Amino acid sequence: MAPTDYTTLDLAVEDRIAVLTLDRPRARNAIDAAMRTELRDAVDRVTEDTSIRGLVLTGSGSAFCAGGDIRGMQERMDLGPRVGEVGWRRQRELHDTLTRLFQLDRPTVAAVNGPALGLGLDLALTCDFLFLADTASVASSFVKRGLVSDGGGMFHLPRRVGLSTAKDLVFSGRSVPADEALRIGLADRVVPAGDLRATAVGYLRGLATHPAMAQALGKDILNRSLELSIEEIHTLSGQAQAFCYMSPDHQQSVREFLDARQARKTNTA
Repeated sequence: MAPTDYTTLDLAVEDRIAVLTLDRPRARNAIDAAMRTELRDAVDRVTEDTSIRGLVLTGSGSAFCAGGDIRGMQERMDLGPRVGEVGWRRQRELHDTLTRLFQLDRPTVAAVNGPALGLGLDLALTCDFLFLADTASVASSFVKRGLVSDGGGMFHLPRRVGLSTAKDLVFSGRSVPADEALRIGLADRVVPAGDLRATAVGYLRGLATHPAMAQALGKDILNRSLELSIEEIHTLSGQAQAFCYMSPDHQQSVREFLDARQARKTNTA
């Protein structure tokens, strides 16, 4: 992957796993206009580089992401009558980036190293898996600014924790410590803070030992599974399987299995 000149992010590749770090530690990695633009470019870079088999999203410093940048909110308020229009256009751009990340055809892990608040939690939820440091916490804190979750939280939270718990988190904006997040299904793993990055990268390296096409097709179906009927799932699965039947990965694995079974028969004869 070509070097980047990002000012709010760091993008590195470790043994085919991309590590995208939110890098505004003095602002607790709050998302400003520059980070929105760079996030889109980074997601596009990872998408286009098919040698990359997974993505870890994490934060620098003590926080994962404090949400939207408060200075940006003030600048938006200063626009007067145009505030709604400009805000809507900014949201559309960010939503497109978040959708691209959600639909990335490789596994993704949010390695939440510290507080993930508001839009920061929504960003983390966009990933396939949430690994939390044991010192981290999360909060859908929009309500404390008189706002509603607008980065996908309304989609992801009910699917992870159920509708009633999602309402509790959205209505209260309360902070959820790592152990509770794991208990209610908001987190998939809680690990010691010092082991977080290595655990996330190692997990994705393990997944990368399996065929990329099968994972990509499976992810695409699973991402839509709660909105589809069983008949539609059968149709999509059948179409995906037809592609897999023709893949070198499938054909090689079948040959290897049969060869190994024949070798065992020969050795025991």
